[in-house]
Amino acid sequence: MTTAVHADMKTLFESELTFDSYPALRDAALNNEGNTRQLEGLIEATDAKASARAATKKGVALWILGRTQAAAEALAHAHPQEEVASAFLGRALVDLHKYGEAKLRYREALAKHPDSAPIAWGLVGAVLRLGELDEAKEILAKAEKRFGECADSLCLRGFHDELSGDYEGARKHYEAALAKQADHREALFRLAYHEQTWGDEAKAVELYEQLRGVQPTYANALMNLGNLYEDQQRWDLAVECYREVLGSVPNHPRAQMFLEDARASRVMFYDEEGERRADRQSAVLKIPVTDFELSVRSRNCLNKMNIRTLGDLIQMSEPELLAHKNFGETSLMEVKQMLAQKGLRLGQGKIEGTGSAMPAPAAPVELDEETLNSHIDTLDLSVRSRKCMERLGILTVGQLVSRTEQELLSAKNFGQTSLNEIKQRLEERGMRLKDQTF
Repeated sequence: MTTAVHADMKTLFESELTFDSYPALRDAALNNEGNTRQLEGLIEATDAKASARAATKKGVALWILGRTQAAAEALAHAHPQEEVASAFLGRALVDLHKYGEAKLRYREALAKHPDSAPIAWGLVGAVLRLGELDEAKEILAKAEKRFGECADSLCLRGFHDELSGDYEGARKHYEAALAKQADHREALFRLAYHEQTWGDEAKAVELYEQLRGVQPTYANALMNLGNLYEDQQRWDLAVECYREVLGSVPNHPRAQMFLEDARASRVMFYDEEGERRADRQSAVLKIPVTDFELSVRSRNCLNKMNIRTLGDLIQMSEPELLAHKNFGETSLMEVKQMLAQKGLRLGQGKIEGTGSAMPAPAAPVELDEETLNSHIDTLDLSVRSRKCMERLGILTVGQLVSRTEQELLSAKNFGQTSLNEIKQRLEERGMRLKDQTF
């Protein structure tokens, strides 16, 4: 059975490659590991410089396996002679964010193949990504007049609307494209992104999950899906998404970084109750001793020792208190009973360091432009705090110090622990958050 599957793979690879035959080659190549390995062997045995036909086959096969840069290099040997090669070369260049080069290659290809709808639609997409909206709209109108309205053209109209700020118009065009072709990759992705940004996150997850089954792997869709799962604290599902991206694009830098963060967040999620306990204890230690009913003698003694809070008090041992003038066994018993009400004891701060004071902040420094423009990563924040910064769109130190404590605390999953960490990191560098105004 395995031999037959491999024989079919070889037959598909060696047959004429057209836009119509491409899906069969793609589906067979990704059907199982045996087919994938055989396709890799066929790629290695093919010399892209031998002929335009060989370059097309090798380039498209590399594209199927997610090796985009190598695909572009192979396809360039068949451009613009082969229509299929030129269309896939443009796609590869767009995926590599080389939009200017993609526009140039599409124009060269369209001059050679004026009746190619895939190349015409590809050109519109490249021009849109360059932000040249008027030119893209003009090319799109001419292409629709020549080739008629289809899922591709409707999706491009939606993308034009999106870039123009007409988000409702964009949504309608994406939905119209999917009505014509339910599995249209780009329309699914753009509509999912629209729902993620402006609409229903649950709907966005549903749409991204549809793209999850589309081959080759749609890396951007999986990255966004992983981010949504992280927002929902579904760390295991987020990890799966990033792993799938790396399975297709092993050196994907953002997937590597997000996978590491998601794994770390998964560990922290399980200890969130511990963090909440730490926050509660921190609040307890700030309670003034004057909040308790103490005798006048005990209150005066604590005041003379400059003990203001429970945190200050647990830094003291019994001998240290008793050594103070007028502080006797009765006052000691009174203080111990007071601490016991909050689950504390004398000397606890010395042992655990829970009541130790924060290091004194560095002297204020004048914030120059370089400091303000430095990336938030220079503060060495924890994963949780860094994620919160991303959700708030805070990328630089300058953007951070322009926020107040209340603004930060309003962010999802941002608590007192993260706020304390950020304040400490800023204080170490002579900075602080913006003062609250009323």
